Amino acid sequence: MPAGNNSAGKSWKDCWLATGRNVTTMTEGSGVGQISTTEKASVEAGDTVELLFSFPVADGVPTAAALDDMVDKFIASRKLKLKEDLSYYGYTQG
Repeated sequence: MPAGNNSAGKSWKDCWLATGRNVTTMTEGSGVGQISTTEKASVEAGDTVELLFSFPVADGVPTAAALDDMVDKFIASRKLKLKEDLSYYGYTQG
């Protein structure tokens, strides 16, 4: 979640929660591909944002370092997109 507030003075987290995007697509549990109860609660509280990410394997499986780099770039792009989408969320004019 970006730090600070949007142009309407609302925190990014409050905007995120108000849009209803604070959900997970994963099944709750302790098995492979499942989300823990604690992490699910963190997503629902807006403290953790769940993003779906896929990566190419046409040229072989990327190294851990390459995958980390791809994920870092993806997260940065999603933060920018969130700021674009919610920059005036909550703005009122009277």
